[in-house]
Amino acid sequence: MQTYVYAGTSARTGGTVNGVFRRAVDDGRWERLTDGMPESAHVHAIAIHPTNTSNVFAATSTGVYRSLDNGAHWSRVVEPAPREQMWSVLVHPTNPRTILVGTAPLGLYRSDDGGGTWRRMPKPDVGERMVGCFPSRVMRLGIAPSRPDEIWAGLEVNGAMHSADGGETWTDRSDSLVALSKQPHLESAILSKDNAEGMLDVHAICVSPAAPGTAFLALRMGLFRSDNGGASWDDLGIGEHAAHLRYGRDIVVAPWDSNTMFACVSDKARGEAGRIYRSQDLGRSWSQFDHSIDVRSTMMAVALTPEDAAQAHCVTRGGQTFSTMDGGKSWREYDLPDGAGAAVAVACG
Repeated sequence: MQTYVYAGTSARTGGTVNGVFRRAVDDGRWERLTDGMPESAHVHAIAIHPTNTSNVFAATSTGVYRSLDNGAHWSRVVEPAPREQMWSVLVHPTNPRTILVGTAPLGLYRSDDGGGTWRRMPKPDVGERMVGCFPSRVMRLGIAPSRPDEIWAGLEVNGAMHSADGGETWTDRSDSLVALSKQPHLESAILSKDNAEGMLDVHAICVSPAAPGTAFLALRMGLFRSDNGGASWDDLGIGEHAAHLRYGRDIVVAPWDSNTMFACVSDKARGEAGRIYRSQDLGRSWSQFDHSIDVRSTMMAVALTPEDAAQAHCVTRGGQTFSTMDGGKSWREYDLPDGAGAAVAVACG
């Protein structure tokens, strides 16, 4: 069975072309997938079904799209409400017929039949902490397989929230993030006058099967971990490796080893440098994973595949993409076609 790498782009911060691009993992040529995907759609997230990899989902500015043939053809399965956009999509790890989508403004959709029909979930009772920046976005969702009804959500720029009932109700888990922002090195205000802004600027969240009660965040001020349901968050100290590379954009658990994690960090949102770090002890220590690659902008996302632990693929805001097929020993660059917007999402399957 052919394995593909998918990249999602948005021209909001560079380039002129939005969309989903695909290449075979053993081929460096990118193909733009346009059948059923409107050219106006900014692609924010891509998810691949874990057991049927021909089934691909894309969360975009114009709705949720599903492909049943590896992206060759798309159909919209969720139409957004006025001024609503889709920012994240997750296939449930224990029941892949359940698909969850996060939106901006703050909200969620859920399908329990593989994406055929969808239900708008009750609006989370979580306040907007950064009013005036932009509507809170559900940037990433995370579920531990052993706790299938517990869902974590990372919010930009609004911290984190947790549900214990499959997304019916939510609890804000951001108070400790705000408290940490009182430390001078964790203060940041770019879009507002509130120095807590940086600690609430969450880009990714994940949960490992090896620690189902622990959540991990990648946010503007670094990487953080909570072992007590979000009552408090601890700094993982990623900035100790390179002081200027602390801006956390992605954090994922390896599908082939629940103690191994990968994170994307950079100098800033529209930066000039980035790296991939790997932890093999659930985030307690980190080491640089990428080698001999020239990253010229913010490292946005990393994708792994359960079929091959030697593979890793990443994308940058400047449209660069990098892949390793030998566990990080060597890398190749596969730039997206001219005009492609910022690459913000990547998936492999």
